Order: sequence, then C-alpha cells, then structure tokens
Amino acid sequence: MHIDLQPELIHQDDYLKVEVDERAKYIYVEWLQAPATEEFRKSFRLAGMISLDKKCEYWLSDARPIPFLDFGDQNWILREMKPLLRTSSLKKYARLSSMESINLLDIHRIYSSIAEDDKGEFKTQFESFTSKQAALDWLFAEFDQ
Repeated sequence: MHIDLQPELIHQDDYLKVEVDERAKYIYVEWLQAPATEEFRKSFRLAGMISLDKKCEYWLSDARPIPFLDFGDQNWILREMKPLLRTSSLKKYARLSSMESINLLDIHRIYSSIAEDDKGEFKTQFESFTSKQAALDWLFAEFDQ
C-alpha cells in the first residue's frame, strides 16, 4: 500500500470511534464494544452521515467487538442505510470481524442483498477481513498501480 493515511478523530463515545482522512477520502469506524440495538443503529447512522458529509470513498469498519448482527439489525441496515449508500461516494467497504463472526455469514447476507438488488447501479464493493493490514491493502490496492 503506497498511501500515507493521516486520519483525524471526528467522533468518539463509549461505543464508537470515527476517524477521517479527508485527503485520502477514508473513514475508519472502530466499534469499542458491542452496543444494544438502539445504540448500534444510532452509531451506525452517525458514521454513515459522517461518511456522506466528508465524501468518503473508502470505509474500514473494525467490528470485532460485535460477535454477530441480529436479524432485526440486518434488516434495518438494508432498509435504512442502503439508500444512503446509493447516494454516497463510497467505492469500497471493508469490515474487520472475528473468524467466528465471518463464519456466521450475517454480514454476507447484507452484502449479497445489496448486490442482488442494485440492478447494476450499486458501485460499492464489500469485503470482510480478520486482519487490518489485509483490509487496508484491499481498500487501497489501486494506489499500488
């Protein structure tokens, strides 16, 4: 990866830390602990609004403290956040998860629902990782060329 990231702290509370590097159009969202449903939705919406406001193209979410997304939260993401993603500049979304969480396939349901539904209009690529470096390498692979 040949990009020098210099993210600045935009928001932090008990559940979430959000950093943005406006030059690289990069947002880093770190979940500090697993939130209850209401806090998850409020925090995820906040991160989404920051990403839109800053015109981020690359999003890395460290969701390792969240072991799984319950079905209600998955449906909420598809219902409430998918329309925001459509209007965003987001090119790539990488999610850091534990291997156990990836094996539960909850996030893959969301990824495939978004991809199947878009009729070719959806431009964001999604991927899950267990390593932050692997996620960053994937996010910024085009900068190596």
